[in-house]
Amino acid sequence: MLKRFIPIVTLVALCWLVFGINNLLWHGHLDQYGVIPRHLGSLPGIIWAPFLHGSFKHLLANTLPLLILGGIICARNKTEFGMITVAGTVLTGGLTWLFARHASHIGASGLIFCFFGYIASLAYFRRTFGTLVLSALCVLLYGGMIKGIVPTSTPISWESHLAGLVSGIALAWLSSKLNPEHEPTELKPTELAEPIGKMNR
Repeated sequence: MLKRFIPIVTLVALCWLVFGINNLLWHGHLDQYGVIPRHLGSLPGIIWAPFLHGSFKHLLANTLPLLILGGIICARNKTEFGMITVAGTVLTGGLTWLFARHASHIGASGLIFCFFGYIASLAYFRRTFGTLVLSALCVLLYGGMIKGIVPTSTPISWESHLAGLVSGIALAWLSSKLNPEHEPTELKPTELAEPIGKMNR
């Protein structure tokens, strides 16, 4: 059971490892390699930005929601987690690169908002009891995150938050179209009339 959560634990561990190397050995030099909007040379930053954090407080604030929301997706399926993480990183970073303010946008908060948007909207797109419970739990725990998409002049990348939320919802919609969850199969009247001993188990 615990093996299901190896991907998200590994992801969080990488964030801490990169933070340690960046700040202890390179004095924060890697922070400049985040997403710098409309700057062609920063396109690789779309991939690296979620692993870069400007301060210990920044990393600490992202660690718990990343573990919990990522863990919820891992509990559903590790492959699903991998696909949402990769696609969410690219979509969130891409939208940030296209539309955000000119600055170096770093941190895993965009991916956290992607996870939140994905889980919170699953119930709408899949319409199953399981996804309803997950979506309700997600909103109950982290619904207050929504205020993070409000534009602000402070050095917080609300643009990446909004991009992550939009990406997560889009991925939930796409996932429901490409891989619909099976609905209960209805038995035909003739099958209902058969003796119990002949029913497949």
